[in-house]
Amino acid sequence: MIFELAVFHPDSIAIAQACHVSRIELCDNYAVGGITPSLDNFKLARATFNGPIMVMIRPVAGGFVYDDAIIHQMQKEIKLFDDLGADGFVFGCLTNNFEVNASQLAMLVKAANKKPVTFHRAIDEVVNYENGIQDLINCGVTSVLTTGKMKSALDGKDVINKMIIKYGQQLNFIAGGGVRSNNVEELLRNSHIAEIHSAAITHGVDYIADKNEVMGIIDKLKF
Repeated sequence: MIFELAVFHPDSIAIAQACHVSRIELCDNYAVGGITPSLDNFKLARATFNGPIMVMIRPVAGGFVYDDAIIHQMQKEIKLFDDLGADGFVFGCLTNNFEVNASQLAMLVKAANKKPVTFHRAIDEVVNYENGIQDLINCGVTSVLTTGKMKSALDGKDVINKMIIKYGQQLNFIAGGGVRSNNVEELLRNSHIAEIHSAAITHGVDYIADKNEVMGIIDKLKF
C-alpha cells in the first residue's frame, strides 16, 4: 500500500520522513488547492526526505484552463525541477468544455522527460470521466489522483474501483480527497485501491500535516 502525503509546508517534510511516508507530493498554498512549490522548499525536501518527491506544476491558481504562455511556463518549471532531481510531476489541464486538453497534456508529459506524471484532481471536473481517463492513458500519464468525480474518495470508492478493474493495467489510480484516519479503512475494504493521498491536516491555518494523523492513517493501512 502506498501513502502519498501532500506537503504544503516545510515542517511537513520532516514529518513525512519521520513517519516513513511512501511518497510526497510537494506543493505550496493549500488554500487554493496547491501551486508550484518554491525552489527552497524543494531543495529542503530533497535533502530531508528519502522517498520519491512528486512536484506539483501549477503556476497559477483559479482553474485548469491554460493559455499557451502558461503551458510554456509549466514546461520551463518541469525542466527546472527535473534538473534539481524531482522524481516526477503532478499537473492537469482542461479545455473550456471541461475535457482533458490532450494536446497540452502531451506536451507536458514530453517535458517530464520520461519521469512519472500524475494527473491531479482536475480529472474530477471533466464532463465524461471515463473518456478523460482514456485521454490520460493515450497521453502517457502514469497515475491519476481522483475522488471518482465525487465529493470525496470515500464517496467515489465504487467509481474508482470500477476504473481500476477496467484500466488498472494501464494507469495507477490514487484515491484522494477527504482521506483521513477515521475513514481510510472503509475506503480500502473490499476494493482494489492500492494508493491513497492525504494532506493529513486537521487544524490550524499553517497547513502543517498532523503527525498523529499521518501515523493514524499508516496504522490503518495495516488492517
